[in-house]
Amino acid sequence: MPSSAMPVTVEMLISVNPKGSSEPRLVGRIVGVDLGGTKILAGIADADGRILATREEATLHGEGAPVLDQMALLIHNLVADIGSSINDLDSVVIGIPGAVNPATGLGSLSPNLALPADRSLRDLMASRIACEVVVENDVNLAAYAEASAGAGRGERSLVFISFGTGVGMGLVLNGDLWRGEFGRAGEIGYLPVGEAPHMIAPFSQNGLYEDAVGSRGIRDRFTSNGDTVSDLFAAARGGDNQALVALDEIARSASVGLAAIHALLDPAITVVGGGIGSQAEFFELLKVHLTPLLPFACRIEHSHFGPRAGMVGAVMLAARHLAKGPEQRSHLAS
Repeated sequence: MPSSAMPVTVEMLISVNPKGSSEPRLVGRIVGVDLGGTKILAGIADADGRILATREEATLHGEGAPVLDQMALLIHNLVADIGSSINDLDSVVIGIPGAVNPATGLGSLSPNLALPADRSLRDLMASRIACEVVVENDVNLAAYAEASAGAGRGERSLVFISFGTGVGMGLVLNGDLWRGEFGRAGEIGYLPVGEAPHMIAPFSQNGLYEDAVGSRGIRDRFTSNGDTVSDLFAAARGGDNQALVALDEIARSASVGLAAIHALLDPAITVVGGGIGSQAEFFELLKVHLTPLLPFACRIEHSHFGPRAGMVGAVMLAARHLAKGPEQRSHLAS
């Protein structure tokens, strides 16, 4: 079912045609999609980045990657929601929970969502909606939103870390995403943390760091009787001693990765988000446990856009993509 348009419009965040510009105003439509292992959040906007409608659906799983057709139908429905035509669609940016090779468009390292690894996701989606498509890492898009218009606006460097179903990082330097040579920059779930990592890592599906602080690992170690991570946090807020001890251990483990990132990258600001990262209790403990690990202070902030960060970043990147000339757009789409 469609949801109402977001109350905060992106027109104040990114301007494709600044007021006073002599250039003709673009009239097309753009879509930003945040594809997660649990849900898909998508928004359709005009060429200036004003979000006109959003939709959220549970992610389809199964053989043959049914989520590709699901996203295509979702985009068609968004276009219909605003009474427009699919032919008006100019640019689509999709964030996925995995690495995207900037040269080949191939996706990889997506243990929480089975996506084709042998065909370009960009091409698979473009064939379904007959529109230029850019596929990007979902946490990269959240980082782009926070750096451009959120908690890190005005800073020259920003790291966004998402603690949730998976654990990932996005890095923005001087307004541009840093993806790495093969699109794997920020895959911090694979940080070799813990005891005997050489022995344990070959048997990990999600990476040792994600095993320690991602939702699946937390459920396996700290919950029982079908309880969820949300149940664990609720118990901690209610004063349950066992849950409080578990939460402290989770934040302590998470702080090790945060310290490594600051030692390597020294960002101006680190923004924390995701279903776990957005929890106030976790966030405060994370900062407490980070302090003794480093001999310098770090600026750590909550995500400004919260669960919308990936979708907002996708819309913003789509607007930027549309504003560029054909040659630059072709480079971005690769």
